[in-house]
Amino acid sequence: MVEYKDYYKVLGVEKNATQDDIKKAYRKLARKYHPDANPNDPGAEEKFKEIGEAYEVLKDPQKRSRYDQLGANWKQYANAGWPGGGGRGQSYTYDFGGSKGFRFEDLGRGFSDFFEMFFGSGADQKFSGFDFGQQFGGSGGRGRSTAQKGQDLQSSISITLREAYTGTRRSMRLQKGNGTRTVDVKIPKGIKDGGRIRLGGEGTPGSRGGPGGDLYLVVNISPHNFFTRKGDDLYCEVPVTLKEIYFGEKIDIPTFEGRVKMKLPAGIQGGKTLRLKGKGMPRLKGGGPGDLYIKIRVVLPEKLDPERKKKFEDFLKDYKEDPRAGIVV
Repeated sequence: MVEYKDYYKVLGVEKNATQDDIKKAYRKLARKYHPDANPNDPGAEEKFKEIGEAYEVLKDPQKRSRYDQLGANWKQYANAGWPGGGGRGQSYTYDFGGSKGFRFEDLGRGFSDFFEMFFGSGADQKFSGFDFGQQFGGSGGRGRSTAQKGQDLQSSISITLREAYTGTRRSMRLQKGNGTRTVDVKIPKGIKDGGRIRLGGEGTPGSRGGPGGDLYLVVNISPHNFFTRKGDDLYCEVPVTLKEIYFGEKIDIPTFEGRVKMKLPAGIQGGKTLRLKGKGMPRLKGGGPGDLYIKIRVVLPEKLDPERKKKFEDFLKDYKEDPRAGIVV
């Protein structure tokens, strides 16, 4: 028995949610339930499919409008136009870069019977004589019998921040029916977390001679252990010694292109931030790269031998400056 799917509830959004709200909700849930991130949770893949199905409908204004018109009367629509079944399509497998990947199947198998009934590749043909306006009081319109593009598919792919800096490639094994081929996916340098790469025609096949849909890869950039990215700029924190800041010495700053020398201003205080121009991320759409911002963190010596400890104590005795002078509360 076909069950009604509350796609708004699946994504956790209200029925008046904007397209941007729907996209944000989908991305958040897709990352949470992606099978690669939940290798020991057998239910994650089904949840991931359910989220993808809901987004497939709600992201498309035409599908969303049809879905909203169905409402509680969806059984009436089904009884009026559903001929009781329908064929199933071929299966598709997308395997990214040797990872576990995620198995997508076409709308006949990968999505629910509810989706197949109302939004599958043959739905327009099956309901070509059904008028939404006549049945449910809306403006309506009859189904089309012209060639239609196949459905778009979406998956995610993970890369490192260094790979986002240099650009990289992934090999994707794509299986349709009994045939398998490898597609080389180029990931451009400078791409941001959440950026999408379109593979034209690699979605589900079109209906009635229409072109195939597209496959969109959403890029997830894993956190780096040293750099933090904000836009096209990079941020880091570098430890320095008392001697280096007091005398304004040159220190090594790590970058993705190797270490570079930077002279500290003599007497710089801990917590201050310096900038290295042009040492940030490449810009995806061209132009000069972003900048690298370095926060200074003063590191005190952990151990001092008795002689150095005595000298340090003598120095502090003669040190008269009060760093808290002038504070009024």
